[in-house]
Amino acid sequence: MLTLFVKVLKALNSDYSPAQIGLAVCLGMIIGLTPLGSAHNAIVLLFVLMLRVNLGIFLVSLGLFSGSAYFVDPISELLGFWLLNSIALEGLWTSLYQGSFWRLLEYNNSLVIGSFITTLLLTPLVFVCTRMLVIEYRERVMTWVQKSRLGIWIKSGKLFSAYQNFQG
Repeated sequence: MLTLFVKVLKALNSDYSPAQIGLAVCLGMIIGLTPLGSAHNAIVLLFVLMLRVNLGIFLVSLGLFSGSAYFVDPISELLGFWLLNSIALEGLWTSLYQGSFWRLLEYNNSLVIGSFITTLLLTPLVFVCTRMLVIEYRERVMTWVQKSRLGIWIKSGKLFSAYQNFQG
């Protein structure tokens, strides 16, 4: 647990842009809030491996959003049920279900479609908020810690220099 915390702090203090960290959080949210066995999660995981996002931040956000999925699932289920039973969208669902690709994605399941739409709606908000939080962290907290006596004392210690030598 402590090593995961150190990896998150290292990512926040690294040269990763706030947009890359925000994208990692958003992709972790998509996989965390939707059912794990969904086919679209394989596509999202492919994006994680292809794009330059921090895997530590991705895994932490995946764990946090997976834990909060139990609270979000009832709302997602209701949204999915409403979408699938909407008279206006009945033709769309019928035409999509005729194709084998759409059947593979299991969007006829109310939890799958509801949680996927929920994550699509939350993604811009989470991205912007995460990006702003990282920028604020780097401008205020990181500079304050570097200038504080505690930060200077920790950096001058033998334990910190041994850690830096160990990390390379």
